Amino acid sequence: MAFNTSCSILGTGDSSRDVEREADVIFTAAFIGMVNYQNEKKGGLTWRVDMEPNTDPVSTKMPDREARTKDDRASMKRLNDICSKVNHLVRSYAKKDVGGVSWGLTPSFDRGGMIYAGCTAGIEYSKVDPNYAKVAYKYLTAPQKSSQDGERKDEMYIGRGAYCGLVVDDDGNAVSAMSTICTALNEDTIDVGNRWKPNKEAEVRISQYKNKTDTWGVIGNEKLQETLREQGMRFYPSDQDLNSDKDIVGYTHGMIRCIYETERIGQGTAFEMSIGKDTFKLASCAACSSFMMANNVDPSSSHLGRGESWAPYYTSESHNESCYKDHIEGGIGEAIKRCNSKYAEFMHTCLNIGAKVMNNTLSWVSRSHVAALEKLLLKLEDSKKDNTIARDLFLDAMTYHKSDAKRIDETLTYGLDERRFCDGTYDWCQNRQTGTSDHPMIGYIKGTWETFENPFTDKMIEDLHTNPEPLSV
Repeated sequence: MAFNTSCSILGTGDSSRDVEREADVIFTAAFIGMVNYQNEKKGGLTWRVDMEPNTDPVSTKMPDREARTKDDRASMKRLNDICSKVNHLVRSYAKKDVGGVSWGLTPSFDRGGMIYAGCTAGIEYSKVDPNYAKVAYKYLTAPQKSSQDGERKDEMYIGRGAYCGLVVDDDGNAVSAMSTICTALNEDTIDVGNRWKPNKEAEVRISQYKNKTDTWGVIGNEKLQETLREQGMRFYPSDQDLNSDKDIVGYTHGMIRCIYETERIGQGTAFEMSIGKDTFKLASCAACSSFMMANNVDPSSSHLGRGESWAPYYTSESHNESCYKDHIEGGIGEAIKRCNSKYAEFMHTCLNIGAKVMNNTLSWVSRSHVAALEKLLLKLEDSKKDNTIARDLFLDAMTYHKSDAKRIDETLTYGLDERRFCDGTYDWCQNRQTGTSDHPMIGYIKGTWETFENPFTDKMIEDLHTNPEPLSV
């Protein structure tokens, strides 16, 4: 099946702004569908997403604690607005004033702390000796072999977004470790579907990549990939350079790789550990979260940061198997097929529900995004549980790189007849009304976004970004 090489995903226009709005709408529809799924699973309770207090290094961009606090408060206000807007939509759809989404702070970062997949993993992790995680962390980040010619092929990736996936068997043994892998996807990739790869003259390519030779989907640019290789990221196929004429770049995170392995061996649980010195979130991105939900191993925490060019696995040739034999006939190939099939069905459900919810409450959809929603609804008419149309639209949206929180916030607006607590004044973190209190001793009640102070001193930030020591030898 040939890739879609038009200038935008849905065909609303030829500009980069058209693509941005389309990606916004696709992601927002998927997120609303995920919220609906979690509400049903939780019996009407809200689904919580988390944010991490700013941990950027002390630099010109983020010079001190005061600046980090200002950034945190802006992020919190955006998250609170997202909750108000999304909750109006999903509660209007359900005709109830329950459910929706709330927000909180990610668990405090601790080197060796883990994200886990599924409630059973949470129970298992609670029984683990805390020192186990620290030992595993030191092992995974310690140089195993000397670097040669700037390459670290036998090391775990420790750069930006560095998470290490771990498979822990039913006896509590770590039996496999996997970091993020970069894959080159083309029309010959098995089950890749009908992906969108804008032609080289499309404005969005020039906007996202100043160098027109960069391959679509690559994070940063192709020059950055050299650094990522040196930091330990694996590339597949390893002996092939990215081809900007044929390929789309995708990144499969360590947690997702491990879920395929637990499917293959029929036991164990998947964990993910934040490693390196640039990434500290103890939460799964929304894209990883969607895949985990589809495979019934919901993440212990989810965030609305960035899942740039996120992609599932398509080939078993890049897999890192544990010592266990195949539990299912067909081995890892069949495991990939089964997990991806569940994911495609899940995204079909999420996107269709989300688009319908948005269309039912149009006054809460930004006017600039209505045309994209109309095109999405048309595209979804051909979506079915057993095809990959919805899944591929979501993956296409992720190749336009942008904060997921910004996608939702800019897609939705405050419209008519807000439901209870959905006018932007309710604090969805503290679960309380803000504003003027009737109680004379209380006065004005401020929202979390108005009073929060970044918990990290400049010295703590410096330590986070310098420990562990760089892994060069």
